[in-house]
Amino acid sequence: MGYEVDFFPAEGGGTAILVRWGMPGNYKLLVCDGGTRDSAQRLVQHVRTYCLSSHVDYVVSSHPDARHAEGLELILERLSVGELWVHRPWAHTERTWTGMATAQKLEKLALARQVPVHEPFAGAVIGPFTVLSPNRSWYVEGLLPAFGTALPRGAGLTLADAARWVLLASAGMGSRWDFEPLPRDAATSAEDESSVVLYGEFEGRGVLLTSNAGIRALSDASTFAEHLGLGLPMNIRLMQVPNEGKPDHLSSRVLDRLVGERQPREQREYTKTAFMSAPQNSLPMGSRIVTDALKRRGVLTFLSQGTQLHHAYDMPERSWYPAKPMGADA
Repeated sequence: MGYEVDFFPAEGGGTAILVRWGMPGNYKLLVCDGGTRDSAQRLVQHVRTYCLSSHVDYVVSSHPDARHAEGLELILERLSVGELWVHRPWAHTERTWTGMATAQKLEKLALARQVPVHEPFAGAVIGPFTVLSPNRSWYVEGLLPAFGTALPRGAGLTLADAARWVLLASAGMGSRWDFEPLPRDAATSAEDESSVVLYGEFEGRGVLLTSNAGIRALSDASTFAEHLGLGLPMNIRLMQVPNEGKPDHLSSRVLDRLVGERQPREQREYTKTAFMSAPQNSLPMGSRIVTDALKRRGVLTFLSQGTQLHHAYDMPERSWYPAKPMGADA
């Protein structure tokens, strides 16, 4: 069974993602996040032009962030939708905060169009995808009470490690191959950690969508995947880099569990792909640390930088020009 994944970058951050799978005449579509209304409009046009459809089987809102969820309103307005998957925090707490309004509007739009609404907790199956995180108890008891809470100062990547990386970077890849200044502990907001982590396989080829998930969420996702017998490091072919490649969302241990352990430089084989939302101009230093860490594990990273990214297997050719991965020559 063929599949394809398209990333539509949103100005100012965020991404709209479209997954299509199946056989000619029987394709299914899933949207994960909508980015802004502009990126969602490009996705809608893509569905009509390339997919020759006006229907999406599944729509998933990963977490309450306007840069990811705003465009989903337009998708619900312009396309017919089979199911909406979105967390409903008001069903679990009496607290209110600004980010709740977007999710409430999505639910209202869906119900007005008689679209079933479900909550994406770990274990839920959405088409070919399984939700790996968050689980319901952590979301309700651990994350919701912390929504709106500022992160402590000094959390995550240290300035000393970053400075050392900069010095070694100037000497070339060989000097920094074994040095990986990723944080060991979580330094991510509760809202980001509530991001839906999705994993799907298409004839053994895995796709991992992470949105803005952090170290705790990705660790839990890895543990749950292992419990289900899913071989992420062996089977992943495409991974979404969380939150525009900010290093505070990843650790060396998490990457080992998701895509595999570091390879000796002389024996490395690039068998996996990562898509990262990135600004159109220069790539932030922290994101370069992440792309280096992925490269050590046989993963080449492609940057959106305002351009649509496309990954496919056994699907109709589009005759598009291939993108160049970050640091492919190093």
